[in-house]
Amino acid sequence: MNCLINLNRTQIPHDVVMSYINIYKSIGINSYNHEALNSDYSVMVRQTINIDTHFFTKIFEINVTNARLKSLIYKDVLPKNKDERFVLNLKNAFAKIHDENSTFELLPNEIFDLLKFLYKNILSDSKLQFRKVAKKTNKISLLTSSYTSKRENLDDLIKLYKERMRESKYEASFIIENFYIDFINISPFTEKNMEIGLIIFYILLITNQYEVFEYISFMQLIAKNKAEYELEVRNASFNWDEGFSQLLPFHRFILRISTYAYDQINDLIRDYEFDSQLNKSNNVENTINKLPDVFSKDDIRNVHPYISDSTINRTLKRLRDDEKIRPLGKGRSAKWIKLYRSTNKKITFEQLDLKLR
Repeated sequence: MNCLINLNRTQIPHDVVMSYINIYKSIGINSYNHEALNSDYSVMVRQTINIDTHFFTKIFEINVTNARLKSLIYKDVLPKNKDERFVLNLKNAFAKIHDENSTFELLPNEIFDLLKFLYKNILSDSKLQFRKVAKKTNKISLLTSSYTSKRENLDDLIKLYKERMRESKYEASFIIENFYIDFINISPFTEKNMEIGLIIFYILLITNQYEVFEYISFMQLIAKNKAEYELEVRNASFNWDEGFSQLLPFHRFILRISTYAYDQINDLIRDYEFDSQLNKSNNVENTINKLPDVFSKDDIRNVHPYISDSTINRTLKRLRDDEKIRPLGKGRSAKWIKLYRSTNKKITFEQLDLKLR
């Protein structure tokens, strides 16, 4: 609790205040974003869940090959080992987070339930417990234990977090970051404190107006900046025991990736509103025309991540019936080949015998 206890002595510099102004302009249009994307909200959230699952496994180096990881996340294949079982548990946990974030309440039992949900049938019951530490006293009788549970520390930390939130003296994400650094340094559980801490951090951001992470993957941004993230967490934890943690660099990092996420959602909404004015099937056909002569459904999804599978399948069937394309093989991973001259073929000037490459 050393960070939250000493929060009141923190001075917020001007550059961080300017970052608040910029990001809260974006937070202020959360409702507009949700309304603009409402018709495809479930599709977008499902994609975010899949991406978060993928990159969380990269952050913590879960031992699953990329091919198996993709099958587990996108095809719900049966797991073969404990690591693969964890991937499916993780995906289901992210789904619950997005489905139930409006009713989430930060409690020791909620966090402990998350630990058990993620690691059931993976860790033994003896490892799914609050950590015990020796009491700092010599007055131990036959009726008392010489150990105390870290649950008490977690309970006190949560109470202090809620108190700081009620005071409204500091920006929400800064309080959340202080809670996160306290959590991982307290390490309330026997194992997996870093993993649980990052997920709780993620939940608290989403439930405190950082709704952009419903559409833009938070875990992807952390994974792509993993070295910086780990450095700032280590630096923020330095001198934690003495109560002299320095969280401002970590705070700047989180503000920067959050601002980037809001910039991404702004671009997405602009493209989304443009696409919504077009016939989606015709838009898919136009994309197919620009793809290589042999292409897959994944190539189409990369360009149109929020167009439904049914629209893509309907377009492919129409073009097949019109004898413009035909499938190469069967199944979800089958490729397609064009039966017409593509717009992206090399242009040949026969008179000069030149080819533009």
